[in-house]
Amino acid sequence: KNFIEKGLRLLVLGPTGVPVYYEKIFFNNFWSFALTDSAVDVFSFYLPILLSLIVFLGFYSLKTGHITPSQSDARVQYLALLALFPFILYSILQLMYLNQTDKSWYFGLEYMDENVGWQLSNDWPWETVLEDSRWTFYAVGISNAVRVVLLSILLCTIIGIFVGVARLSNNLLLSKLAEGYVEFFRNMPLVVQLFFWLTILGDIIPRHNEMWILGDWFFISNRTIQFPRIIVDFCLFGSSCDPFRNLFSLVIVVIIPFIFLRQATNYLDKDGVDDSEEGLRRRMALWVGTLLLLSLLLKWTVEIEQPVLVKRIPEAYASWYFEGGEEISMPFVALMIGLTIYTSVQVAEIVRGSIQSLPRGQVEAAISLGLSPFQRLRLVILPQALRSMIPPLNNQYLNCWKNSSLAIIISFSDHFAVTYTIVNNAGQAVPAFIILLVTYQTGSLLISAIMNYLNSRVTSVKI
Repeated sequence: KNFIEKGLRLLVLGPTGVPVYYEKIFFNNFWSFALTDSAVDVFSFYLPILLSLIVFLGFYSLKTGHITPSQSDARVQYLALLALFPFILYSILQLMYLNQTDKSWYFGLEYMDENVGWQLSNDWPWETVLEDSRWTFYAVGISNAVRVVLLSILLCTIIGIFVGVARLSNNLLLSKLAEGYVEFFRNMPLVVQLFFWLTILGDIIPRHNEMWILGDWFFISNRTIQFPRIIVDFCLFGSSCDPFRNLFSLVIVVIIPFIFLRQATNYLDKDGVDDSEEGLRRRMALWVGTLLLLSLLLKWTVEIEQPVLVKRIPEAYASWYFEGGEEISMPFVALMIGLTIYTSVQVAEIVRGSIQSLPRGQVEAAISLGLSPFQRLRLVILPQALRSMIPPLNNQYLNCWKNSSLAIIISFSDHFAVTYTIVNNAGQAVPAFIILLVTYQTGSLLISAIMNYLNSRVTSVKI
């Protein structure tokens, strides 16, 4: 009754309703439409009673059993939609009302084409300027978030597997160290960890005027980490190449050696996996040859740009800057470490629980075959544990992607921080946050699709 009454009040002439735009939307300016207060009172009294009776009688009629299961499912859906009708009516009318009366609820995206008017840090791979549009800055924010999340997912998986296996070790010292690592970082909120790592990095890494310099190629200070820039001057498609086409060409060049490696490995394994010393030497030779081929291809396709430290006024702290090279900021490092450690302890518990859920007979069978502890882990334990590991790992990777939104508290410019600044700058909160929600949904669905594909692969063979 409350939802229906509030929704119908928006169709009343007067200060509480704006019926003019309803006639534009519904009747295309040919017919004026508005409700009176008495009509609203009548409808808000009888409509809830009518809807309640229909829904009650509809569910009661399902007890008769004279319909098929498909018909029963369809009727349940219709009745649920009818029961939600007051909420849907109110939501639609309220959004239409706010869209016409409140500028912050305007759903247009023209404001994203305007110049930003503020500077952005961590703008790799673009070099942003004040004249760039808000779309460009938002794309940079997505790039920053994707970089840190991909690195965190990779590192947390490696660390989590190692710590999870270490917790099951017969070595008491190793097992207790792994347990202490898990219990300490699992019980510390991620926000606290981010502040902790940012503070620690600022204390242990020297100041800018006392930076560590490694062969004039790497410059490390508590302000920034400068390292050589990889410039791709090779393009497979067309003569005029933009940065994205150059990057795509580089990816293809990097993939080619590993395609040959996969084909050679499949050829060696055509009669089964060879874990003998000779087989391991062959695999090592293949990997070394692949890496050498990759190095030659990279030397042919890329060049290295060395960062140069420029001192305009040697005594002035703020006048030192770099020309060339790439930059990693301390907030990026702190966010990557925080996400990695916080997620790795969850991964470690997933690995430990999945291994412990395996039947003891599998391990005993591997021991009876004479497999070494590493062979048992690699060939028997982990492949079977993957069946129960991948679904919870999917959740942790999704959490890593969503937890990256905490970057704003340590001044790292991901897409959430950029959106927050755009809202304060342009005042268009609703469309900006809708774009943000779509971005998070897209990233989450992509991670889920990849993990579901891996899950289908490891569960394709039934045990």
